[in-house]
Amino acid sequence: MSNENSQTGKVGGSKLKYVLLTLALIELAVGLSNARANVFFYLGLPLGTVLLGLYLIIQSFEKESARFDEQNRAAVLALPTGATPRQPKPVQAGGTTRSSSHHGSF
Repeated sequence: MSNENSQTGKVGGSKLKYVLLTLALIELAVGLSNARANVFFYLGLPLGTVLLGLYLIIQSFEKESARFDEQNRAAVLALPTGATPRQPKPVQAGGTTRSSSHHGSF
C-alpha cells in the first residue's frame, strides 16, 4: 500500500514539474517576441524566469528527496517488530532554562 502511494506522489510531482517547464518556455517565448500588442506581453519574460526557477528547484531536490525517503524506509524496516521510532524531546522556547526564583534584571 505504501509503495502505491509513493508512486502516485511521484507521478503528481513529475506532472507539476513538466507543467512548470512548459509554462516557463511559453512565457519566455512570449516575452522575447517582438509582438507586444498588449501590456501583458511584457510580463512574459519575468514570469517565465520565475517559473523556470521553480522548475529548476524542483528538479534539483527530486533526487535528494528520493534518497531521504529511501533512508527513512530502510531505518523503519530495520526496527525490531513492535518497536516504535524514537520521538525527539521537545525543545523549550528561548533555548535555556532559568530558575523561577530569579526575577531580577540582567
